[in-house]
Amino acid sequence: MMSMKKEKNDCRACLKKSGIKASEGKQVYISKETHYKISMIVRLLGNGEVTIADFTENVISGFLHTHRDEFNRMLNAVPPVEL
Repeated sequence: MMSMKKEKNDCRACLKKSGIKASEGKQVYISKETHYKISMIVRLLGNGEVTIADFTENVISGFLHTHRDEFNRMLNAVPPVEL
């Protein structure tokens, strides 16, 4: 089970500048409900410095980093595709 301190640090890691500019990234689609929740988090906890793009980049890149071994195992189980 994850400790409260670890969870708090994970949440704080999402509330920092990601280093990407939305205009230089790629567009993703999320539900209106999810957008509303993210915008509230960013607005209330981001100190006016964090954007929705920052938050989204941090959450997704953190998830991919945390679960990379499992994704790699899954990808290695898929037959390679040759074009």
